Amino acid sequence: MTSPSLHGRRAARPTRSRRRLARGARPALGVLAMAAAGGMMLATSLPALAVTATSEEPTASVYAPVVDEISAKPQRLEVDESVTAAPVAVDEYTAIAAPPPIASSVAGLGVVELVRTGAIVWPVINPSRISDGFGPRANPCAGCSATHDGVDFLPGVGTPVMTIADGVVVKATENGGGLGVNVEVQHNIDGELITSSYAHLQYGSMTVSVGDQVAAGQQLGRVGTTGQSTGPHLHLEMFGTDGVRFDGMAWLHERLG
Repeated sequence: MTSPSLHGRRAARPTRSRRRLARGARPALGVLAMAAAGGMMLATSLPALAVTATSEEPTASVYAPVVDEISAKPQRLEVDESVTAAPVAVDEYTAIAAPPPIASSVAGLGVVELVRTGAIVWPVINPSRISDGFGPRANPCAGCSATHDGVDFLPGVGTPVMTIADGVVVKATENGGGLGVNVEVQHNIDGELITSSYAHLQYGSMTVSVGDQVAAGQQLGRVGTTGQSTGPHLHLEMFGTDGVRFDGMAWLHERLG
């Protein structure tokens, strides 16, 4: 007689036919899994254009230019018949010709035309320090004049020296006698011919030559102590067509304050 427990264990075991069916299903499942994985690889590796290219529906190319058309409605302005156009007043004006330049005859240079200007500047950056003014003085050295023909500025050795106004250079020499390295500029200042002279400049510091046109504030050289000089300073002389020197400091203060 067979025991129930043993019978139950035998009943739980699969029959030979079931085992054969299970063994046959395993290869099929592997093939299906490989096919699914291959499909996923194909879907993710193909570019989007390759997939959409199979569509039978016509689609616009992503590279085609977009035409932006704006249709504007015409505008109309309706004006009442009672409205009349008002005349526009035109301001009157008069054209005034620029004043003619002053023609100056300069030895060795010929005729120089000087355009009128009114722009005036100081010849040094700090004009407040001076040693000698214009006019009578005690002789500062043997052979120095007791009448001072200019004004002596003390801005410091090597300080840039600038032309006081637009003009033309009529002298530029390193052999100016008592004036040492000397530059002269002629100006047409408000219709009057004025010459400014810059003396005792450093050797080799001149930045201009005879015949050069210069603008107000343009550098001519640097403060030195050449010629008949007792120390580094700028000696500025000013004179008109008569050649008579006048007080350049007073003239500059009158225009610059």
